[in-house]
Amino acid sequence: MAHSVPTARDDARDSGSRTGIDGLDEIDRKILSLLIDDARMTNRDVADAVGIAPSTALMRTRALQERGVIVGFEAVVNLSAIGRSVQALIAVQLRAHDRDQIDRFTSTVPQLPGVLATFHTSGSVDYLLHIAVPSAEALRDWVLDHLTTDPVVGHTETTLVFERIPGRSGPL
Repeated sequence: MAHSVPTARDDARDSGSRTGIDGLDEIDRKILSLLIDDARMTNRDVADAVGIAPSTALMRTRALQERGVIVGFEAVVNLSAIGRSVQALIAVQLRAHDRDQIDRFTSTVPQLPGVLATFHTSGSVDYLLHIAVPSAEALRDWVLDHLTTDPVVGHTETTLVFERIPGRSGPL
């Protein structure tokens, strides 16, 4: 009886457990977990950690990207090291909920200097902005220059961030 040599396709078909409701099998979850912890991990290290062939790891990672599960890899920057040591969360309430004003706000605010993230929220606050600036004075000026003078903005409330304590970057 002749024995065939397993291929990457065989590894991919046989190595994963059942696919969950999220469309991910156990191999996909392991790859994601590793890349969430270290996005610079080499393909060979991913393969070794998961117990699959490097070609399978590469195929699986590319498939996760093509399916939109992995949408990018990013550098985490020490904001203090680049002179932006003061961080704040700014709650923003709009005066009116006119579609044109909302569209203008959501297209303009994320592009402002210092904005790290913009969250459109429910409840009493319409938006939550995460910003980083060099100083408390720069924070005051930022709020005055970009929010207080904006006719769309009805109210803001600024909260200083003393420390950012990272959580798990993903759902796994």
